[in-house]
Amino acid sequence: MTVEADLREFRSGLVPWLEMILRELHPSALIRSGKSPLPGRAGEFPEYLLATGKAAKGMAETLAKERSIPPERVLVVLPQGYPHPENLSWMAGNHPEPGEESLAAARASLRFVERIPPEGHLLFALSGGTSSLLCLPVPGVSLAQKRMLIGNLMRKGAPIHVLNTVRTHLSSIKGGELLRNFRGKGVQTVLLSDIPCHSGEIVGSGPTAFCRRDGKKTLSILEQWLRPDEIPSSVRNHLGTQTPADPPPFSLKPLHTLGDSRAVLETARRMLPSSSFHIHSMTPCLTGEARFKGEEIASLVREVAARNSGNHLFLATGECTVTLGTKQGRGGRTLEFGIACGLSLKSLGAIVGALATDGLDGNSGYSGILLESSLFRRKKMEKAALQSLEDHDTATFADRAGVGLRFGATGTNLNDLLFIYLFSSTEVFPR
Repeated sequence: MTVEADLREFRSGLVPWLEMILRELHPSALIRSGKSPLPGRAGEFPEYLLATGKAAKGMAETLAKERSIPPERVLVVLPQGYPHPENLSWMAGNHPEPGEESLAAARASLRFVERIPPEGHLLFALSGGTSSLLCLPVPGVSLAQKRMLIGNLMRKGAPIHVLNTVRTHLSSIKGGELLRNFRGKGVQTVLLSDIPCHSGEIVGSGPTAFCRRDGKKTLSILEQWLRPDEIPSSVRNHLGTQTPADPPPFSLKPLHTLGDSRAVLETARRMLPSSSFHIHSMTPCLTGEARFKGEEIASLVREVAARNSGNHLFLATGECTVTLGTKQGRGGRTLEFGIACGLSLKSLGAIVGALATDGLDGNSGYSGILLESSLFRRKKMEKAALQSLEDHDTATFADRAGVGLRFGATGTNLNDLLFIYLFSSTEVFPR
């Protein structure tokens, strides 16, 4: 076989391994693995289950079965278009931007919690996407104003913890407020975290985790990211006069994390083919502008290549962002990372992969990207790739080059997996 054919064969052989990794990261697998044991049951008291987010279906089905919670005591909230549970009550909210369905889902979730009887316990299963799915703005701020504000922050590349801080301060359900009128005996929150290396309290903007409001500080954060005319006067008025409230019932209890970016890193290290590779677990906390982080990681890879012989596998997890300019095409953070990294490694024998574990990267229609860095030794491909980064139109490049990954919605949501196989020789590939 030729060198290029060997490389293509190795690359295509990675796809089934990625599928297996996603199965290992599914909420049902994480819960049943016992690696992060569930909190104890509520004894003889009835348990009620509310599950929200991109992983809500798998979490709800598994938890209801494991803890013998009957369907009439379960409510599931998931994004429109996601597969829904067959035998459990469910609602769809809007994602990635909240809409009227998100308002309805938020109100239904509040009613569900408020109607739990005094002897009942709430088990809240939380996953990423909840911030958009459950949206109930504070009085005086409209849904349209909040959506525009968060949209502007996202377009300017604000990280998820900034987005969720703003969401919480403008919400009647986030930051513990889901529990404001709860009258039951206890609350347990289990979660899958999509926020790398931050506490679970900000996942989904923390519907059951108390956040002491500091409106003036939040307004100053907004002013760091947005122009004055991009902050509605209603938002300024609310944040400028916001006063701290007492914690809702049980909103100071610790949360229980079932999986996060570290779990993705550990699973990839264990499952990706690596028998003849030196493995480098770089970080579970990768954040920042996707293009620049791709170039930065590639620089570290080149340093290792210059100092060390042999084959190497580099792993990182986290979630980068993309700051959109005036040009906006189809793309996403994993595509920008992968293309930028591959361009920077074009002189080496490398395979670059980037995978969104929820299966949906931006508006690209892809789950991620898997490419050979040698692709960019061809001038036309290099030029097209650079232009796609400038135009934030990386999905069009992935279409043309045939390097996109498509798994669809996976039912989990644990940040992104980034990996690079570096070969010491372009003549010998491990089998």
